[in-house]
Amino acid sequence: MYTPIVSASMIPNEGMIFDSVDAAEQFYKRYALADGFSIRKGTQWVVNNVLRLNYIVCTKEGSRTVKEVDTLNQDYKGKKDRRRPSQRTGCNAQLRLVLTDKDKYMVKFFGEAHNHLFVNENDIHFLTAARELTFTHNKMLDDLANINIGPVKAFNIMRTLYGGFDKVGATKSDCKNYKRKINLYIGDYDAEMVVQRLMVKKDYCPNFSCDYITSKDGTLKGLFWANECAKRNFYVSFDATYRHNKYNMAFVPFTGIDNHNRNVTLGAALLGDEIAETYAWLLSCFKSAFGYEPPVIIVITDKPLPSLRE
Repeated sequence: MYTPIVSASMIPNEGMIFDSVDAAEQFYKRYALADGFSIRKGTQWVVNNVLRLNYIVCTKEGSRTVKEVDTLNQDYKGKKDRRRPSQRTGCNAQLRLVLTDKDKYMVKFFGEAHNHLFVNENDIHFLTAARELTFTHNKMLDDLANINIGPVKAFNIMRTLYGGFDKVGATKSDCKNYKRKINLYIGDYDAEMVVQRLMVKKDYCPNFSCDYITSKDGTLKGLFWANECAKRNFYVSFDATYRHNKYNMAFVPFTGIDNHNRNVTLGAALLGDEIAETYAWLLSCFKSAFGYEPPVIIVITDKPLPSLRE
């Protein structure tokens, strides 16, 4: 058996009183992290919607239930769980809380001994209880995502700013999970958010052009935008041979040549299909944004195109 060695002021004692279960859990959590193990809420006894008894246990408490599957049975239709090692060791370390007459929670029993080794001091920051994405972390991930920096690179930036992996308070997986939750929350509204963002720029940015077209069912079919700087360069070509993205939309950049013979971006578009009507709409948007027709257009595509004058 293994007993944590920490400061006496951090050790829970039988008879201690807490205002709530959460307060007791935070106290026990600080005690756990000081020595290298994690905790979780265990069994609860609720009477008339009032929590009367609560167990806070070590994360290695109990044992994993293994579901037997007959791999030789070809007719088995049940779910086959992925094989992975269990981290539970049947540890009996726990903190038992009971509700008093004064609506406080008292430590009725404190089990101190563990049947497993503790995490090394240098690895405590990997424990689940020690990892948390705060508001500051979330805000930084959102701001970096706005400039096309993914969660892994964002984590590396935070690691550099904070001074080490253990100073961040989270891992790369936590950052990726947060980004995944944001994407799931956005769901089917991502195209609408892009359009709204560009339309706002159209209202506030001088000489910024933006237009879009949707299909009958409301699906985004085409999106075009160009800023003021792009309109200063006007001999233009556009390439519609870029591969489709996960939304099955082709990215079409408008590229020109400046007076230094360098390529400059004049505008860009997203197209849901490559039919003549869509290109006619796109070229009309370009003409409307720039005010007049370009003297030369080089189109790199294998699709038949209508005349810009149409």
